[in-house]
Amino acid sequence: MTSATLARPKPRRDWLPGTLFLLPTFALFALFVVYPIVYNVQASTLDWDGVNVGEFVGLGNYTELLKDPIFVTTLKNSGWWILLTIVPQALIGFFLALLLNEKIRGRSIYRAIFFVPAVLSPVVVGIVWQRMLDPFNGVFAKIGRATGLEFLTKGYLADPKTAIFAAIVVNVWMWTGFSMLFYLAGLQLIDDSVLQAAKIDGASTWKTVTAIIWPLLKSTHLSLLLLGIIGSLKTFELVYVLTEGGPNHASEMLPTYTFKQAFQLQSVGYASTISVVLLVIAVVSSLSMVRAFGSGFLTGDDKK
Repeated sequence: MTSATLARPKPRRDWLPGTLFLLPTFALFALFVVYPIVYNVQASTLDWDGVNVGEFVGLGNYTELLKDPIFVTTLKNSGWWILLTIVPQALIGFFLALLLNEKIRGRSIYRAIFFVPAVLSPVVVGIVWQRMLDPFNGVFAKIGRATGLEFLTKGYLADPKTAIFAAIVVNVWMWTGFSMLFYLAGLQLIDDSVLQAAKIDGASTWKTVTAIIWPLLKSTHLSLLLLGIIGSLKTFELVYVLTEGGPNHASEMLPTYTFKQAFQLQSVGYASTISVVLLVIAVVSSLSMVRAFGSGFLTGDDKK
Protein backbone atom coordinates (compact mmCIF):
# COMPACT_ATOMS: atom_id res chain seq x y z
CA MET A 1 0.00 0.00 0.00
CA THR A 2 1.53 3.30 -1.08
CA SER A 3 1.66 6.49 0.97
CA ALA A 4 -0.70 8.18 -1.53
CA THR A 5 -3.31 5.55 -0.81
CA LEU A 6 -2.97 6.08 2.94
CA ALA A 7 -3.31 9.84 2.56
CA ARG A 8 -6.53 9.65 0.51
CA PRO A 9 -9.45 10.89 2.67
CA LYS A 10 -12.28 8.48 3.37
CA PRO A 11 -15.68 9.39 1.91
CA ARG A 12 -17.86 11.22 4.39
CA ARG A 13 -20.96 9.37 5.51
CA ASP A 14 -22.29 11.96 7.96
CA TRP A 15 -25.48 12.23 5.92
CA LEU A 16 -26.40 8.58 6.42
CA PRO A 17 -27.59 8.68 10.08
CA GLY A 18 -29.67 11.81 9.45
CA THR A 19 -31.24 10.29 6.36
CA LEU A 20 -32.13 7.11 8.23
CA PHE A 21 -33.82 9.12 10.96
CA LEU A 22 -35.82 11.07 8.37
CA LEU A 23 -36.94 8.04 6.39
CA PRO A 24 -39.96 7.25 8.64
CA THR A 25 -41.10 10.88 8.33
CA PHE A 26 -40.72 10.81 4.56
CA ALA A 27 -42.60 7.52 4.39
CA LEU A 28 -45.50 8.85 6.47
CA PHE A 29 -45.57 12.08 4.46
CA ALA A 30 -45.66 10.16 1.20
CA LEU A 31 -48.37 7.82 2.49
CA PHE A 32 -50.72 10.35 4.09
CA VAL A 33 -50.06 13.52 2.04
CA VAL A 34 -48.49 12.84 -1.34
CA TYR A 35 -50.45 9.68 -2.18
CA PRO A 36 -53.91 11.15 -1.34
CA ILE A 37 -53.15 14.23 -3.44
CA VAL A 38 -52.05 12.16 -6.43
CA TYR A 39 -55.02 9.83 -5.98
CA ASN A 40 -57.42 12.78 -5.76
CA VAL A 41 -56.03 14.38 -8.91
CA GLN A 42 -56.38 11.09 -10.77
CA ALA A 43 -59.95 10.59 -9.49
CA SER A 44 -60.89 14.10 -10.62
CA THR A 45 -60.45 12.98 -14.23
CA LEU A 46 -63.03 10.20 -13.86
CA ASP A 47 -66.78 9.92 -13.90
CA TRP A 48 -66.79 7.64 -10.87
CA ASP A 49 -69.28 6.68 -8.17
CA GLY A 50 -66.60 5.33 -5.84
CA VAL A 51 -67.60 1.69 -6.31
CA ASN A 52 -67.69 0.72 -9.97
CA VAL A 53 -64.95 1.28 -12.52
CA GLY A 54 -64.72 4.96 -13.41
CA GLU A 55 -64.91 6.35 -16.91
CA PHE A 56 -62.13 8.70 -17.97
CA VAL A 57 -63.49 12.17 -18.80
CA GLY A 58 -60.30 14.21 -18.75
CA LEU A 59 -61.02 17.81 -17.75
CA GLY A 60 -64.76 17.30 -18.09
CA ASN A 61 -65.37 17.56 -14.35
CA TYR A 62 -63.46 20.83 -14.19
CA THR A 63 -65.47 22.26 -17.10
CA GLU A 64 -68.69 21.24 -15.39
CA LEU A 65 -67.49 22.72 -12.10
CA LEU A 66 -66.98 26.15 -13.64
CA LYS A 67 -70.61 26.10 -14.81
CA ASP A 68 -71.94 24.91 -11.44
CA PRO A 69 -73.89 27.72 -9.69
CA ILE A 70 -73.55 25.97 -6.33
CA PHE A 71 -69.77 25.98 -6.70
CA VAL A 72 -69.90 29.74 -7.35
CA THR A 73 -71.98 30.10 -4.17
CA THR A 74 -69.38 28.17 -2.16
CA LEU A 75 -66.66 30.53 -3.40
CA LYS A 76 -68.74 33.56 -2.38
CA ASN A 77 -69.43 32.03 1.02
CA SER A 78 -65.72 31.30 1.49
CA GLY A 79 -64.96 34.92 0.68
CA TRP A 80 -67.50 36.14 3.24
CA TRP A 81 -66.18 33.64 5.76
CA ILE A 82 -62.57 34.79 5.36
CA LEU A 83 -63.45 38.49 5.56
CA LEU A 84 -65.99 38.36 8.37
CA THR A 85 -64.13 35.95 10.64
CA ILE A 86 -60.48 36.95 10.40
CA VAL A 87 -60.98 40.70 10.98
CA PRO A 88 -63.45 40.52 13.92
CA GLN A 89 -61.53 37.67 15.56
CA ALA A 90 -58.28 39.61 15.29
CA LEU A 91 -59.69 42.89 16.61
CA ILE A 92 -61.67 41.38 19.49
CA GLY A 93 -58.81 39.03 20.35
CA PHE A 94 -56.33 41.92 20.31
CA PHE A 95 -58.33 44.08 22.73
CA LEU A 96 -59.02 41.10 25.00
CA ALA A 97 -55.29 40.39 25.04
CA LEU A 98 -54.57 44.03 25.97
CA LEU A 99 -57.00 43.83 28.88
CA LEU A 100 -55.83 40.45 30.12
CA ASN A 101 -52.17 41.40 29.79
CA GLU A 102 -52.64 43.89 32.63
CA LYS A 103 -52.11 42.86 36.24
CA ILE A 104 -55.71 42.25 37.20
CA ARG A 105 -57.00 39.79 39.75
CA GLY A 106 -57.97 36.43 38.28
CA ARG A 107 -56.63 37.17 34.79
CA SER A 108 -55.55 33.53 34.36
CA ILE A 109 -59.14 32.44 34.95
CA TYR A 110 -60.44 34.98 32.44
CA ARG A 111 -57.89 33.84 29.88
CA ALA A 112 -59.00 30.24 30.32
CA ILE A 113 -62.69 31.17 30.03
CA PHE A 114 -62.19 33.06 26.78
CA PHE A 115 -60.00 30.29 25.34
CA VAL A 116 -62.32 27.39 26.24
CA PRO A 117 -64.50 27.66 23.08
CA ALA A 118 -61.42 27.17 20.88
CA VAL A 119 -60.70 23.75 22.42
CA LEU A 120 -64.29 22.50 22.19
CA SER A 121 -65.34 20.21 19.39
CA PRO A 122 -66.96 22.11 16.49
CA VAL A 123 -69.69 19.46 16.55
CA VAL A 124 -70.51 20.26 20.17
CA VAL A 125 -70.41 24.00 19.49
CA GLY A 126 -72.68 23.57 16.47
CA ILE A 127 -75.25 21.51 18.39
CA VAL A 128 -75.35 23.98 21.31
CA TRP A 129 -75.70 27.04 19.09
CA GLN A 130 -78.28 25.33 16.91
CA ARG A 131 -80.42 24.83 20.01
CA MET A 132 -79.79 28.39 21.18
CA LEU A 133 -80.80 29.86 17.81
CA ASP A 134 -83.95 27.74 17.54
CA PRO A 135 -86.70 30.30 16.73
CA PHE A 136 -89.29 28.33 18.73
CA ASN A 137 -87.64 27.03 21.92
CA GLY A 138 -84.15 28.49 21.74
CA VAL A 139 -82.59 30.66 24.45
CA PHE A 140 -82.50 33.75 22.25
CA ALA A 141 -86.11 33.29 21.16
CA LYS A 142 -87.30 33.05 24.77
CA ILE A 143 -85.31 36.15 25.72
CA GLY A 144 -86.72 37.97 22.71
CA ARG A 145 -90.31 37.15 23.63
CA ALA A 146 -89.75 38.11 27.26
CA THR A 147 -88.13 41.44 26.43
CA GLY A 148 -90.00 42.34 23.27
CA LEU A 149 -86.87 42.12 21.14
CA GLU A 150 -88.48 40.41 18.18
CA PHE A 151 -85.26 40.18 16.14
CA LEU A 152 -84.06 37.49 18.57
CA THR A 153 -86.98 35.24 17.62
CA LYS A 154 -86.12 34.97 13.92
CA GLY A 155 -84.81 31.73 12.43
CA TYR A 156 -81.47 32.99 11.20
CA LEU A 157 -80.13 29.52 10.38
CA ALA A 158 -83.22 28.73 8.28
CA ASP A 159 -83.18 31.95 6.26
CA PRO A 160 -81.10 31.78 3.03
CA LYS A 161 -80.20 35.46 3.43
CA THR A 162 -78.77 35.10 6.93
CA ALA A 163 -77.70 31.45 7.33
CA ILE A 164 -74.06 31.95 6.33
CA PHE A 165 -73.74 35.06 8.50
CA ALA A 166 -75.26 33.31 11.52
CA ALA A 167 -72.70 30.52 11.09
CA ILE A 168 -69.95 33.15 10.84
CA VAL A 169 -71.05 34.71 14.16
CA VAL A 170 -70.78 31.30 15.84
CA ASN A 171 -67.35 30.76 14.31
CA VAL A 172 -66.14 34.16 15.56
CA TRP A 173 -67.38 33.32 19.05
CA MET A 174 -65.55 30.01 18.93
CA TRP A 175 -62.14 31.17 17.67
CA THR A 176 -61.70 34.66 19.16
CA GLY A 177 -59.97 33.12 22.18
CA PHE A 178 -57.42 31.55 19.86
CA SER A 179 -56.55 34.98 18.44
CA MET A 180 -56.41 36.36 21.97
CA LEU A 181 -53.84 33.72 22.94
CA PHE A 182 -51.67 34.60 19.94
CA TYR A 183 -51.75 38.28 20.83
CA LEU A 184 -50.98 37.57 24.47
CA ALA A 185 -47.88 35.69 23.37
CA GLY A 186 -46.90 38.60 21.12
CA LEU A 187 -47.40 41.14 23.89
CA GLN A 188 -45.04 39.20 26.13
CA LEU A 189 -42.29 39.73 23.55
CA ILE A 190 -42.57 43.53 23.53
CA ASP A 191 -39.83 45.16 25.61
CA ASP A 192 -41.28 47.07 28.55
CA SER A 193 -38.68 49.78 28.07
CA VAL A 194 -40.32 50.74 24.76
CA LEU A 195 -43.70 51.23 26.47
CA GLN A 196 -42.12 53.08 29.38
CA ALA A 197 -40.35 55.44 26.96
CA ALA A 198 -43.66 56.16 25.23
CA LYS A 199 -45.27 56.89 28.59
CA ILE A 200 -42.45 59.26 29.55
CA ASP A 201 -42.83 61.07 26.22
CA GLY A 202 -46.47 61.71 27.07
CA ALA A 203 -48.09 59.28 24.64
CA SER A 204 -51.70 58.48 25.49
CA THR A 205 -52.90 54.91 25.95
CA TRP A 206 -54.66 54.96 22.56
CA LYS A 207 -51.55 56.37 20.86
CA THR A 208 -49.35 53.75 22.47
CA VAL A 209 -51.67 50.97 21.31
CA THR A 210 -52.09 52.19 17.73
CA ALA A 211 -48.61 53.60 17.03
CA ILE A 212 -46.38 51.21 19.00
CA ILE A 213 -48.03 47.96 20.12
CA TRP A 214 -50.09 47.28 16.98
CA PRO A 215 -47.14 47.71 14.53
CA LEU A 216 -44.83 45.64 16.73
CA LEU A 217 -47.28 42.72 16.49
CA LYS A 218 -46.99 42.55 12.69
CA SER A 219 -45.80 38.95 12.65
CA THR A 220 -48.73 37.96 14.87
CA HIS A 221 -51.21 39.69 12.55
CA LEU A 222 -49.79 37.90 9.53
CA SER A 223 -49.69 34.51 11.24
CA LEU A 224 -53.35 34.84 12.22
CA LEU A 225 -54.19 35.95 8.69
CA LEU A 226 -52.61 32.87 7.13
CA LEU A 227 -54.11 30.49 9.70
CA GLY A 228 -57.48 32.19 9.28
CA ILE A 229 -57.49 31.80 5.50
CA ILE A 230 -56.53 28.13 5.67
CA GLY A 231 -59.02 27.48 8.49
CA SER A 232 -61.81 29.22 6.59
CA LEU A 233 -61.20 27.16 3.47
CA LYS A 234 -61.40 23.86 5.35
CA THR A 235 -64.40 24.70 7.54
CA PHE A 236 -66.72 21.71 7.62
CA GLU A 237 -67.99 20.43 10.97
CA LEU A 238 -69.45 23.66 12.30
CA VAL A 239 -71.34 24.53 9.11
CA TYR A 240 -72.55 20.97 8.57
CA VAL A 241 -73.95 20.69 12.10
CA LEU A 242 -75.56 24.15 12.03
CA THR A 243 -77.14 24.14 8.57
CA GLU A 244 -75.78 21.19 6.52
CA GLY A 245 -74.96 23.83 3.91
CA GLY A 246 -78.58 24.92 3.59
CA PRO A 247 -81.12 26.18 3.19
CA ASN A 248 -80.92 25.64 -0.56
CA HIS A 249 -77.09 25.68 -0.43
CA ALA A 250 -77.12 29.24 0.98
CA SER A 251 -74.42 28.41 3.54
CA GLU A 252 -72.59 25.80 1.46
CA MET A 253 -68.81 25.74 1.82
CA LEU A 254 -66.29 23.89 -0.35
CA PRO A 255 -65.75 21.02 2.14
CA THR A 256 -69.47 20.52 2.77
CA TYR A 257 -70.19 20.50 -0.96
CA THR A 258 -67.39 17.99 -1.49
CA PHE A 259 -68.85 15.75 1.22
CA LYS A 260 -72.34 15.86 -0.31
CA GLN A 261 -71.10 15.06 -3.79
CA ALA A 262 -68.96 12.15 -2.58
CA PHE A 263 -71.12 10.48 0.08
CA GLN A 264 -74.68 11.57 -0.63
CA LEU A 265 -74.75 11.85 -4.42
CA GLN A 266 -72.00 9.23 -4.92
CA SER A 267 -70.21 11.43 -7.42
CA VAL A 268 -66.71 10.78 -6.15
CA GLY A 269 -65.00 12.00 -9.32
CA TYR A 270 -66.77 15.36 -9.14
CA ALA A 271 -66.06 15.62 -5.40
CA SER A 272 -62.38 14.97 -6.09
CA THR A 273 -62.44 17.84 -8.57
CA ILE A 274 -63.79 20.19 -5.91
CA SER A 275 -61.16 19.04 -3.41
CA VAL A 276 -58.37 19.58 -5.95
CA VAL A 277 -59.61 23.13 -6.56
CA LEU A 278 -59.74 23.66 -2.79
CA LEU A 279 -56.17 22.44 -2.47
CA VAL A 280 -55.00 24.75 -5.25
CA ILE A 281 -56.71 27.75 -3.62
CA ALA A 282 -55.13 26.96 -0.25
CA VAL A 283 -51.63 26.49 -1.69
CA VAL A 284 -51.84 29.61 -3.84
CA SER A 285 -53.06 31.65 -0.85
CA SER A 286 -50.24 30.39 1.35
CA LEU A 287 -47.54 30.95 -1.26
CA SER A 288 -48.91 34.42 -1.99
CA MET A 289 -48.70 35.30 1.69
CA VAL A 290 -45.14 34.04 1.95
CA ARG A 291 -44.12 35.88 -1.22
CA ALA A 292 -45.80 39.12 -0.18
CA PHE A 293 -44.54 39.25 3.41
CA GLY A 294 -41.41 37.11 3.35
CA SER A 295 -40.80 33.52 4.37
CA GLY A 296 -39.88 34.54 7.89
CA PHE A 297 -43.08 36.30 8.84
CA LEU A 298 -44.41 33.31 10.74
CA THR A 299 -41.41 33.41 13.06
CA GLY A 300 -41.23 37.17 13.27
CA ASP A 301 -38.08 37.51 11.14
CA ASP A 302 -39.47 39.96 8.60
CA LYS A 303 -37.45 40.44 5.45
CA LYS A 304 -36.76 43.99 4.38
